[in-house]
Amino acid sequence: MTTRVEAPALADEAEPSLAERLSAARARKGVDIRRAERDTKIRARHLDALERGTPDDLPGAVYTAGFVRTYAAYLGLDPDDALDQWRHELGRPRRREPIAGPAAVALPRAQLTLSRSMVWAALLTALVAAFAVYLGVQLLRYARPPSLFVTAPAVSVLTVDGAATSYILRGTSVAGATISITTPGREQPYRVSAAEDATWAAQVELRRGPNQFDISAADPATGKTTEQTTQVFIRVPFPAFDGSTPPDDKPAGS
Repeated sequence: MTTRVEAPALADEAEPSLAERLSAARARKGVDIRRAERDTKIRARHLDALERGTPDDLPGAVYTAGFVRTYAAYLGLDPDDALDQWRHELGRPRRREPIAGPAAVALPRAQLTLSRSMVWAALLTALVAAFAVYLGVQLLRYARPPSLFVTAPAVSVLTVDGAATSYILRGTSVAGATISITTPGREQPYRVSAAEDATWAAQVELRRGPNQFDISAADPATGKTTEQTTQVFIRVPFPAFDGSTPPDDKPAGS
């Protein structure tokens, strides 16, 4: 037995049923059920059931809800309103309209404003930090003796040509350091100062045989001297004696 959904009596006077609205809208559109079937891809018997208000001739609620929306939109009706009326006539709750909350108010982004006192405080902090770094460097310098390296000769024992009478010692230390070079048989040491790039050079005299040079460095800014001296030996060979010529230190014929 087919049941028919009837809208309440009061509702009939104020508002036609959904079935009546669909039927009237199709009549206004000037199409028959078969044409509506082709256009909406909904079977004619289901469209007829919607217009007659017989839910027993319709498939499940999910499919029927889709039919109602599609058919209402096809006939120029509001699909959401038609679906709400269909649910109401079946005794189901209407779709609740979402409650719009208050619009979010965009707060202005806080901008950093630098006052004069903040600028002075930043500058003072930078100056204090720079002074602390400088003080640390100076304390480290005063705590350690100056460095000293000999770059020429590259070895600690060197043999040069027998005709050599001098040699230039070279090396590095700290800028402004005093380099002292002592050698046996010489009362006053050789003294030179390291350049701004920390390099130094000193020309020393050579004698035949082994020449020993003791090298040290003193930092005039700190008063510290290298803990150990660096020794360099430079050997000047004697001329070869083949027996036919008397040595230089003996008179001929003796």
